[in-house]
Amino acid sequence: MQFTLILENETGKKINMTTTGNQYMISKIEDLNPPAGTISTSSYAGINGSYLNNAFIDKRNIVIQFEMRGIDIEKRRHQLYRVVRPSRYIKIYYRTSNIDVYTEGYVETCEMDNFSPLTKGQISIICPDIYWYSITPVYAYYRQITGAFHFPFPENDVPFPLGTYSRTGNMSIENNGDVTGFTIKIEDVDDAFTPTINNSITGEHLQIKGEILKGDVITITTKTGNKTVTLTRNGIDYNIINRLVSGSSWLVLQSGKNTFNVTAVRNVKNLPEQT
Repeated sequence: MQFTLILENETGKKINMTTTGNQYMISKIEDLNPPAGTISTSSYAGINGSYLNNAFIDKRNIVIQFEMRGIDIEKRRHQLYRVVRPSRYIKIYYRTSNIDVYTEGYVETCEMDNFSPLTKGQISIICPDIYWYSITPVYAYYRQITGAFHFPFPENDVPFPLGTYSRTGNMSIENNGDVTGFTIKIEDVDDAFTPTINNSITGEHLQIKGEILKGDVITITTKTGNKTVTLTRNGIDYNIINRLVSGSSWLVLQSGKNTFNVTAVRNVKNLPEQT
């Protein structure tokens, strides 16, 4: 199977582990598949079977086994060390003919056999966030009026729409992957008060109390390990997670179809969402 594997550190330096056969030759990559789940159960007293306490997935441990070939192996070994450094952040790009994804983690080890005729190495990366994410983000927009004007301009007198008006106030997002958090932006509003994002299917909601002024941007991230609520006003970011109303849920995208709508005391019209 043809694939591309690129590693990138926190400074943006990259190294392509599949550049050519005479530089890096990957022999095996472990834990590309969904990691194993941890299932905790307890037995009933005197009854067959058991009951579930909890079920979760701990972390992903990607192990890359490779060989270094060709000339200037010593030089390329140090190039690898400058990008892949133990205990430091690393981003993994993985692409095949059907997928183009990335995940993030921290280097556990980067080891090489320096004194054998064929230099072999192994990189172990711990990914606390177990998911692979698409390189191309998916955007969905909530607007009361959606633009429909487009080119080429019609060459006849048949009427055509300049925009469409939504009467339902609902926005649907199709998630073809696993359950995941996402990013919500509330922007381009005239002074609004206490906006609420509702999941029309599950009944869950996320509400932010207080006033939003014209020009403000509120960014909400609901991804595991990175839940934030930020207000950007006059170019300055403020942490406003304390403005979440009690009873709010960190909304997620379930697998399949998701439907959201927005309510507020006044003036919420636009809600871009990014997975």
